[in-house]
Amino acid sequence: MQLAVLGLNHNTAPVDLREKLAVDEEKLPFYYSQILENERIYESMILSTCNRVEYYIVTDDFMCNVENILHIISEENDVDYEILRKHTYIYCGEDAIKHIFKVASGLDSLVLGEPQIFGQIKESFRLARIHGKMDKMLKKLEEFTIKTSKKVRTHTGISENPISVSYAAVELAKRIFGDLKNKNALIIGAGEMCELAAKHLRGADIGSILVTNRTFQRAEKLAEEIEGKAVNFEEFTAHLNKTDIVISSTGAQDYILRHKEVKDIMSSRKYEPMFFIDIAVPRDIDPAINDIENTYVYDIDDLKSVVEANKKAREKEAVKAMEIVENATLEFEKWIESLKIVPVIKGLRGRFEDIKELELERFINKAKIQDEKTKQLLNGLINAYMNKLLHTPLTNLKNKGTSKNKYTLTEAVETIFNLEEKK
Repeated sequence: MQLAVLGLNHNTAPVDLREKLAVDEEKLPFYYSQILENERIYESMILSTCNRVEYYIVTDDFMCNVENILHIISEENDVDYEILRKHTYIYCGEDAIKHIFKVASGLDSLVLGEPQIFGQIKESFRLARIHGKMDKMLKKLEEFTIKTSKKVRTHTGISENPISVSYAAVELAKRIFGDLKNKNALIIGAGEMCELAAKHLRGADIGSILVTNRTFQRAEKLAEEIEGKAVNFEEFTAHLNKTDIVISSTGAQDYILRHKEVKDIMSSRKYEPMFFIDIAVPRDIDPAINDIENTYVYDIDDLKSVVEANKKAREKEAVKAMEIVENATLEFEKWIESLKIVPVIKGLRGRFEDIKELELERFINKAKIQDEKTKQLLNGLINAYMNKLLHTPLTNLKNKGTSKNKYTLTEAVETIFNLEEKK
């Protein structure tokens, strides 16, 4: 019995194919029923996110059954089998175990170390319990996956340094202001960079967000998404007096905020700190504003240098994280190997139990013992003797369950105690 995974992700497949093969919760019962209809697939879990779709199975014939699943995916999504196979990766055994540990730890993500995937994997295991089938192997895999990911995040700094420009902007704001709960932000522009920055601000629990854009409808749309308020582009400077953080990314060819007007605003604010992030090219914010007391201006190059430094820091932490993943993979492999000796241990104890029951019954009948209390005392005495007798051999069997000699050892025990006959 072994674990296998087949899937595609941001590295192996274009976004249009990933979107086509995505499996939402409504589709899960169908896919699980199709997969588990195969009597040689015993357990299954499906992971589907915007950047990956993966099928995990426990099987005793992984190549044949992986091909079977590929055909199901191909037929149900009307995707040519050869195209699908070209974009699909397949891992088995130790490689499959290591893969899920890497995924859960953010080591296989588009953004190295991103934490969202951990919650998505936990949710996928939860849905597998509802719609699919999780038994001994996947239950243990879930336990190890969660434990490994938590260990990576606790013992390394892989998630600590922001490596997207928008996220870095918000992290810089937090360094300057600390808690953002009582701060107000103005987003100038409604493109992707501004949208991401606004969402990060909302995630940082900022007090309020205003959004402005030359096209007011776009400002309204973004404001609605982030629980903010839209203001007219022609009037946004009127709101700067009460704004602590300004993030701007427009298509303007010249500065939309200049030194003089910000100096006047800072004077009316009594020089309370004000933070400007200019992620536009060409720049929206006059860099001379940085000379005004208690103003902080960062442009795209400043942020990129932060991001590059953080990428290197994360890559360094990723080396530590991989050591944790490698060790966890070895531990899980040992657990799988130990399963092979469990039937022998159960068989040996069962053989002794059978002999005990037979001999106890024979003695009771021969001695004509009628008193139930005496029978229980005899049973307890023999149980205690048998447990002490078996303790050392059973402990040694468990300890040797992952050694290279386990097959020779189990064969010897089966032969000595005639366990094969009982099978």
